[in-house]
Amino acid sequence: MSVDYKIILIGNSGVGKTSIFRKLDTGEFNEGTISTIGVEKKTMDISLDVEYKGKKEKKKFNIYFYDTAGQEKFRAITKNYYKGSDGIILMYDITKRESFDNVGAWIESIKDSIGKLNNQYTVILLGNKLDLIDTMIGNLKFKREVTEKEAIEICNNNNLVWGGEHSTKTIEYNDLKKLFESYIQKIYESVGPKIMKTQKNKKIDKYKPKRGSCCQTLQ
Repeated sequence: MSVDYKIILIGNSGVGKTSIFRKLDTGEFNEGTISTIGVEKKTMDISLDVEYKGKKEKKKFNIYFYDTAGQEKFRAITKNYYKGSDGIILMYDITKRESFDNVGAWIESIKDSIGKLNNQYTVILLGNKLDLIDTMIGNLKFKREVTEKEAIEICNNNNLVWGGEHSTKTIEYNDLKKLFESYIQKIYESVGPKIMKTQKNKKIDKYKPKRGSCCQTLQ
């Protein structure tokens, strides 16, 4: 049987959520991506080798993937999509300190909506726009404003998975796909199988998750 997971993208406006969302879909990066208004959804069918409670097997996943608006005026809409999420990808811009400073506020928003951070769902923190460091666009020079050490520390303190620093623009599609698949595997290790039964009243079986370390890292 297939496993159904709901994964959402959150973070400040302009950090690259829509770019990574669409590159996973088309394999292409669009410089002119417009900020998401409300929520955009896509579904993906993925087969992966996974492990749960010491058992290794190949599983088919039905992924319901949501890109959410980062603007303050859309936050209430975004919060409605937290509930029922198995995975949350929280993104920030390495070259914009404010986007990282707001990570704490995003974490609190998650807690307010679906409870404390635990192994019932998995949150990954991603730093984006690595390619912009020390580059010039017009008269503006971009520089690193957030260190990797700071990001790892916030993961340690909040039970997040550290997903590393990346560039949606320059990362190869196959590498981006592997990164996303590794996140799905991490969700499976944490929350276990969640199977949608084909009954009139569909129910979701959630198995007791195994406990992990405070901070984990995607390989």
